[in-house]
Amino acid sequence: MALAAVLTLLAAAALFTGCGTVSPQVPASPAGAPAGTTSSSPATVPSSAAASPEASPSVAGLDGSPSPSATAAPEPPPLDKPTRKHPLRVYFGGDSLSGMPGIMLGQLTQKNGLAKVKTDYVESSRLTYGEPVDWPGHLKQQMSAGHFDVGVFMIGANDSGMPMIAGGDSVMYPKRKWLDEYERRAKQIAAIMLRAGVKRVYWVGMPIMPSSSESKKMRDLNKLFEDVAASSPDIVYVDSYDLLSTRSGDLKASLRSGDGVHYTNDGAMVIAEAVWQQIKKDWGGR
Repeated sequence: MALAAVLTLLAAAALFTGCGTVSPQVPASPAGAPAGTTSSSPATVPSSAAASPEASPSVAGLDGSPSPSATAAPEPPPLDKPTRKHPLRVYFGGDSLSGMPGIMLGQLTQKNGLAKVKTDYVESSRLTYGEPVDWPGHLKQQMSAGHFDVGVFMIGANDSGMPMIAGGDSVMYPKRKWLDEYERRAKQIAAIMLRAGVKRVYWVGMPIMPSSSESKKMRDLNKLFEDVAASSPDIVYVDSYDLLSTRSGDLKASLRSGDGVHYTNDGAMVIAEAVWQQIKKDWGGR
């Protein structure tokens, strides 16, 4: 009997040491302050050197971080449905072509109170060069101050004629190195927003231009922007090229200002409505 009891105790001890429980750690979500009202920020802001947190599945690979696996990315969860009490905090940044659509998006959503839009455009800005604003550094500061739910970005009109340093060489559009480096910089912009807690980035493509040569440049950039969107389930490409074109593929002059590049109020509202419809789709709204 004594021997049997000892054997039983030894078996129980072995079973106990092979078992255990692990309590998962759930990080708390920071409480975000409401976004600011519509504004324009023309000032240059130096790049910040803040360390980036570990890549999440939505940003892995966007700025050089390794992807968690080779499997297809999961579908993103729907956005939380906004209310007047808890509206979406929307950041809309980019060059001068983003300015009027951002302002119009603010006016459009002011009627229903479902979003607060901060428009942050800088005239003559670009991703190829850090003047008049260094977009990565500026954007990090904007994200830190705003605690945004949604990021919208539109840039490119000033870029195709500018050189870039890629792989130690100064290269020009349409060289492959230029295109690859430009796509990398666009991914960096999207990653900065996603790392800061933005739940969805809407990248608005470039519009048709008055000349066929400039329009081709915009189409080439749009292909890169579509590739950026395809790299993460939390980035959505929003077309503006076809929206501002006629059925025959020409520029809709009635939607553009006297220079043929910038928009009339109606043209800017067309883009704003397209962005808003996509945002609503992503929370299941109508």
